Formats: sequence, structure tokens, C-alpha cells
Amino acid sequence: MISLSHLNKLILFLLFFILVSFEPSLSEDEPVDIWANSDDNQEDSKEISQGEDILIEKPILSESINKIEIKIDENIIENPSQSVIGIFDPKENNFNLDMWKNTDGEDIKKILTRINKIELSNSSEELLFQVLFTNAYPPKKNLSSEEFLKIKIDWLIYKKRIKDLELLLKNNPDSVQNSKAVKFLINEYLSSANIKSACEKINLIQSKIENNYLEKFKIYCLINNNKQDEAQLIYDLLVERGFEDKFFEDKINFLLGISSSTSQKILDNNLLNFYLSYITSDDFKYEPNEKTNNYIWRYLTSANLIEVNNLENENIISTYEQAAAKNSFNKDEIFKIYLKMGFNFNQLSNSQEIYKNLSPYKARALIYQSILLTDNIEKKIRLSILLKELFIKDKILNVYILELSNILKSIKADEIPENYVNFVNENIDEKNNNKIKFDNDILHRSKVIRHFIEKNSKLSRTEKDFKTVYKKIKRNKKYFISIKDIVVLESLAADGISLPEDLDYSALSTQLTVPKNLYDLVNENQLGLVMLKIVEIIGEDNVYNLDPETVYFLVKILNELDLKKIRNNILSEALPVRS
Repeated sequence: MISLSHLNKLILFLLFFILVSFEPSLSEDEPVDIWANSDDNQEDSKEISQGEDILIEKPILSESINKIEIKIDENIIENPSQSVIGIFDPKENNFNLDMWKNTDGEDIKKILTRINKIELSNSSEELLFQVLFTNAYPPKKNLSSEEFLKIKIDWLIYKKRIKDLELLLKNNPDSVQNSKAVKFLINEYLSSANIKSACEKINLIQSKIENNYLEKFKIYCLINNNKQDEAQLIYDLLVERGFEDKFFEDKINFLLGISSSTSQKILDNNLLNFYLSYITSDDFKYEPNEKTNNYIWRYLTSANLIEVNNLENENIISTYEQAAAKNSFNKDEIFKIYLKMGFNFNQLSNSQEIYKNLSPYKARALIYQSILLTDNIEKKIRLSILLKELFIKDKILNVYILELSNILKSIKADEIPENYVNFVNENIDEKNNNKIKFDNDILHRSKVIRHFIEKNSKLSRTEKDFKTVYKKIKRNKKYFISIKDIVVLESLAADGISLPEDLDYSALSTQLTVPKNLYDLVNENQLGLVMLKIVEIIGEDNVYNLDPETVYFLVKILNELDLKKIRNNILSEALPVRS
């Protein structure tokens, strides 16, 4: 008999024999080197390593499999926490992902602190926006992705660029954990009485964010969207976490139908509590004051909850004027209030004397009504000047700026008395969008500059335009090359336009200088910081008001950096004459 142990050995031997018999012969195929890279593997390797020094020691013998050594150059691996956060593709403005790479983060923070103290012109603010919100890595030193993102979000909030902030959060959902940004958007829409849009922002609230205000608002929105069960669940979880708010509990229980009545107390410590007070009130009455939150002011206006019935109460009217000056109350409403005030014919006819005996807000109302009633252009302008002085006196000029511009725009240009032309021009708020007047007798105003103004301008057309204009100015023996002409010539040359050999402007161009600190930053490849410096230099000025020397060195630097699109934006404002 065969013992059990022998039987087991026999079975194992038979299994081994069968496996060997059926194993495919390696000789039937080409030899396979499992360590060799196929084309596909090479491509994958390129994508993963991107040139990193990653070495894998190939084992030769089977017993060395457990001795595989992986050597990684730690200096080449990028910090995974350094995220690219922005709105614009770098190529859109000729920037690049590494535009901040060589800059110390402390330098960025310092210059942004200085810039934030300047009332930037539209041109410089738009340039700052493009620079800050181009997709790029943060600096390697003294400024993390999180800090840089916070700087960007704070700037958008300060400038109240709501749509841009929404776009930033939408484009960077995985990187955004900023409850301040979401709360800002919610309050902006809620204060505009746009509850639908405000509630849509709860989708931006990430699970990682723990913020009582946002979570309370989310609970309300779920109730508003008939998702009571989900609202109840989130509220219960919030309570389990230790949340306690008697006012909110009372309102939510009422809105959920758990209780049939609610407190009629109006709580105005924040917009959400104020809104909940309003929608659950049986007879809502609220009189704002100088301490009222700006968002609540705006909500009152948007929801038509302000009624000014007592036009004799100076404190109330003054409160509204101050709120309007702070942009928390609609400025148009102030002028509607002024129009409600009753003045007799004698007061309106002699307003320039009568106003002196009236309270400040009544004086402004009287002069404003007089401006609208008079057909005499000179008197209208004199009264407009007087009203401006009255607003300045009470430090609320901000209320009047746009209305003053509208009044002056209503006057035909050829009817303005010569001695008031400067005042009118200085106080009209209008963008420089008028039609360009080309003058082919002057190079920097000629049709040649279409090269910088029009998109996709063809070099062949520019060269043809230049030859025509150059022949004309060459015949003019009195013509001299100006600084702005040099700006045009150097920019054309930078774009590959051939200039005549007999055109010599070097004598003047050598006298023009570029600040050394800007050149140093260019040589250090600190592209982002150079652009912030340019924003600071332009500052509160409109580009068309910059002196020629400044335009020259700004354009010179932009040509050096090959930032053609930014350069063209500056030239399209600095060079043309518009009608």
C-alpha cells in the first residue's frame, strides 16, 4: 500500500510535471527584456519625471529583486503644495507660469501694500488685475500658494469685483477653502434682494469649511428650496457640534413648521439675521441709523423698505447722505429725496442767496432743483459748481460726482462758455472711447499706429502705411522726431518692421533713460514684479495723461520683455488723439 505521505508527494510531482509540460516555450517568441522601455513607456516616463533624476537599479539575479534601489533627486521635485491659481491663461498677455519664480514674496507684499494706498486709474487697475490673476506658480520664497490666494481674494473683495471672484472660485474649486470669499458673495447678492443667486453660492461651500454664518445660510436656502428634511439634518449636525443660537433656532423652527409663531424682534447684527427678521415679521418696521451695517442699508434700498416721509428731520436725511457717501445707500435715492422737498417760486428764483439760510441738506436740495429748472447754460454751470462746494463742505462729494457728470453731459459742447470749459472737462466722467483722429503729418498720430491699436494687424499693411507717412514727414524740413515718435519707431523695429537706413533718431534716443531698478528686475527675470512696478508708476494717472518720457521707458521695458499685448494696450491709450 502506498502511504499517505508518499501519495501526497506523488500528487505534487504530477502537478509539477503537468505545469512544465503546458508552459509556453520562450524560444517561440523574441527575447523579452522586461526592463527595456517601450515607446509608450518612454512617453509615460517623460510625463512623470519631466527630466527628474530618477534612477532605478535593474536587478540581474532573481535573489536581488528585494534589493531594488530608487534614487530620486529631491532638489528637482516641485513642492506639491504650490498650486497654480488664477483666471487667465499666461499666453493671453504673453506672461508665463514662472513669472513670480525668482521674486521674494516679501517684495510682492510690500509693493502691493503701496499700490493699495493709491486710487488707481482704470488703466492701472485693469493692468494689476491681469497681472495678479494670470495662472502662475507663487514665488519659491516667503509666499505660499495659500497666502497668494488670500491676497488675490482680498483684493477682489476690496474692489467688489463680484463676477471675477466667482470666476476665480469656479476655476479653482479644489484650491479654494476661503469662507470669507463665499460669505462676501452671499452677502452681495442677498443685500441686492437676489435670494436665488445668493442661495446658488452655497454650492461653493466645501465640507472642510466650518463657518456658522455660511452653514446657517445653507440651512435657510434648503428650506427655501423645499428641502426641509435635508435642512433639519444639517441643523441637527450643527447642534451636535456645539452650535447654539436661540434667535436662529426660533426662526428655523418657525420656517420648518415645527412652531406656529416666532419672535417679532428685529436683529440687525448681520445681514442674515436681519433678513430672517424681515421675512418672519408680521408688521416689519425699521429705521436705519449711522451704525446700521452697510449690507443692511443696501438690502433696505433693494427691497424698497425705505420710506422717507419726514423730510424735516435733518438727522434722518443726513444719515442717508452719509450712507450714500459710503456706497451703502443708493446715491440716486438722495436726489429723489431732494426732489420731494417743497420750495416756492421765490426760493428757487433766488436760490444762490436763499440757500445760505437753510440747513445743509435743504441747501443742497434747493440748489439741485434750481439746476434742473434753469435753461440758462452759464447759470446751470455756476449752480453745479456751487452744489459741488456744498457737498465738499460736508465731506460727501462722492454722492454728487456721477450726478454732476450727468448734468454737464446734458450741455452741448459748443454752448459751454469758454471760462467754464476746463471745469466741464474735468468733471465729466467718460471713458476714452471716442473715435480716433489720425494725422499723417505727425508720425505718432498717423495711421501707422493702427499697428498697435487693431488686433491681428498685418505687417505688410503697416510697412506700406509707414512708407507713405515717412515720405510725407521727410519732405517737411521743419519736422523733428519727438519722444513719442521714437516710441513708435522702436516698437515697430521690435515687431520686425524694417525702418529706412537714412532714418536716424539715435541722437535723441540716447538721451532717454530707463530707471536702473527696472532694468535690474528685467535682467533677473522677475517678470511679475516688473509688472507691479509698472502698475505703481502709472498709479492714479490715465495712460493718455502720462508724460512722453514715462511712456518711453514703460514701452522700452515691455519691448525688452516681449510683452506685446500689454505694450499695445498702453500705446493705444497714449498715442491717439480722439474726438
